[in-house]
Amino acid sequence: MKVLSITGEAVPAGKGGSPSDTFDRSMVTYESDNATKSFTVTYPRYFDKVLAERGIYDQEKEGVPVSRIVAILYVEKHPNVRESRTYYNDTEQFLTLFEGFSFADFKSKYGSLASA
Repeated sequence: MKVLSITGEAVPAGKGGSPSDTFDRSMVTYESDNATKSFTVTYPRYFDKVLAERGIYDQEKEGVPVSRIVAILYVEKHPNVRESRTYYNDTEQFLTLFEGFSFADFKSKYGSLASA
């Protein structure tokens, strides 16, 4: 798998005070099996704080937003994924993406792609 781009963003707020402004989206575009594919993970923004509180990853300290990491971790753990997106609403399930995670390894593997 060759990663072409990694992006992250806040989900745009919906009409009428929708709670969508509390979600983030992580996206990765990559080449696999001679095809270009994209994958998106949407999750509640407060999961960023849970990662920091549990000492797993602190985006404020490291300088790379969680939204630039999540989609690539998902694709790495699920290399044969057929869907183009997924949604997490369970904290513990989300945290499984970060099992064995090392920011130093991530940075050396994806370098400038991970920078905001």
